[in-house]
Amino acid sequence: MQPLVYHVLPEAEPFSEYLGGAISRWVANVLQADRSGVVVCPTADDSWKLEPSKIKQIPLFWQYGRYRLFANKIGWPLRTSLLRTILRPAFGSLRPGDIVWVHNRPDLAAAIRPIIHAMQAKLVLHMHNSHLARLSPRRAKEVGADRYIFVSNYLRGEAIEVHGQIANSCVLYNGANSDTFYPRTQALPTCPTRTTIVFASRLVHEKGAHIFVEAMRELQRRDVPVLGVVVGASNFGESKETAYIRSLRQRAPANVSFHAYCVGSELGDLFRQADIFCLPSVWHDPFPLAPLEAMASALPVVATRSGGIPEALRDGGGLIVERNSVPELAKALEQLVNNPTLARKLGQAGHASFQRNFTWSAVKRQYGAIASELYPKRE
Repeated sequence: MQPLVYHVLPEAEPFSEYLGGAISRWVANVLQADRSGVVVCPTADDSWKLEPSKIKQIPLFWQYGRYRLFANKIGWPLRTSLLRTILRPAFGSLRPGDIVWVHNRPDLAAAIRPIIHAMQAKLVLHMHNSHLARLSPRRAKEVGADRYIFVSNYLRGEAIEVHGQIANSCVLYNGANSDTFYPRTQALPTCPTRTTIVFASRLVHEKGAHIFVEAMRELQRRDVPVLGVVVGASNFGESKETAYIRSLRQRAPANVSFHAYCVGSELGDLFRQADIFCLPSVWHDPFPLAPLEAMASALPVVATRSGGIPEALRDGGGLIVERNSVPELAKALEQLVNNPTLARKLGQAGHASFQRNFTWSAVKRQYGAIASELYPKRE
């Protein structure tokens, strides 16, 4: 019998296309053709079309997520004990050789490691942001994973800088869905009145929507014919409007419009109506999905020198500017508006890079290789 891979989502991540985030999307796309995969999550719906038998919902895990700020204050030993108690039922059928693939929660991995290893199963910790680097060296040692995965070289290097060399670690990039995100097949008007620039991400300070809005104001001041479209919400689907979002709307110039949060085919259609994609993250963004989806759509990307973003554009596809610089961002956007040939070449280079490096098929191949290395060797 083939070993199973249990993908454990974070406590605040629903397994849902609309309500979930990048981790839910990663797991869903990897498991679509993998019958050996099981999802352990706080809550789920049927939007990813995975067999119900492959989804283990843990209601107490969802409750833990609701009160995680309190849980973070109760101390590491008590917190890991609580997590072990909550998640133990999910692994009642665990067999020797199975793999438990924990996403983005080193404290969770440390909590369930004794259960996993007692059953002679393997533990993988897959980091999508900087949580591991923020752990103390003492706590990081308690994780004891058999394999460490990072979504970018930046993120892996950050963890190594804090904890020293991490044995059995590698980088596994994110991907984008080529059935949803693909270049437009019909040309837009040959003489459009305005160039459409899309920002699509969570509307939080770290993602730099305020920098985008100010850059659009600068382009308006220079009479550059552009329309900026801000797409997103504070925390994926069903998010509340925050003070930050209200500030964006109040400060937005006339050449900026706002679009409700959307995913999947709706976002793909929106990208095919646009000319440029922009993500001016002001933090070290580990390896966001949106630029990959823009590259899959053959949109030129303008983004910041931030975290793993330059790795996504290493083979071309866009322009990189410094973080927190409205003048640099406005200049790069104006350059592409004024030079459609350059914009088209960058879009084509980005699409070619996507096809080589960032399809889900490419991700699945590497994922399969990692899992195969962890399966028990047969005589």
